[in-house]
Amino acid sequence: MTGRHTVPTAQMPTEGTAPIPTIEPEVSATARQAALPDASFFKFLPRVLMATNAILLLLLAFQLFHRPKYEYMTASPDDLKFEEEMNAMGAQGWKADSCRRASSENDFGATDFSYECVMSRPKLGW
Repeated sequence: MTGRHTVPTAQMPTEGTAPIPTIEPEVSATARQAALPDASFFKFLPRVLMATNAILLLLLAFQLFHRPKYEYMTASPDDLKFEEEMNAMGAQGWKADSCRRASSENDFGATDFSYECVMSRPKLGW
């Protein structure tokens, strides 16, 4: 063998042969109707899709024109109780937009350290 794959001549198609006819099984009309989906589904499908699109467009338009309003406050949580005070404000819906370290002198001449935070939350209502 030379390493080439050759097809025996008995399997080679000849030009003069006619195609072999295939016989398809007969299918009754009731079997054809059972294989097709229900026509009422296709009757209402465009209406359902149009209604769904209209609802989605209305929701999108509402979101575009209804912007939430925010209320802001400044808070100075104590350095030692920072986590507890921030958790308490977070439970009330406040979010820290920015915080910075601050220091101030108290009445006794000592320096107190705290944070100054700008807090925001969405206003309730329209």
